[in-house]
Amino acid sequence: HLNAITDPALLRAELDDVRTEYNASRLHSGIGYVTPLDEHTGRGEAIRAARRQGLAQAARQRLAYHRDQRKNQPNPEDPDVV
Repeated sequence: HLNAITDPALLRAELDDVRTEYNASRLHSGIGYVTPLDEHTGRGEAIRAARRQGLAQAARQRLAYHRDQRKNQPNPEDPDVV
């Protein structure tokens, strides 16, 4: 796509868009799935910590849900269960 652009101003604008996408929108695996902009402005670690906390909370909720489901199941060894 960039090879087809012959106007220098249009090429600069397109490169600016690509650079913005790469640095401010795209998550990078090498830096913990944050954007380079987040990492360079010091927000990377806070984002990763919040993500870890969210995943831990989701795991706790999942375990609690499944424990509750198990408690609500009839006991096949109970003589009153038909």
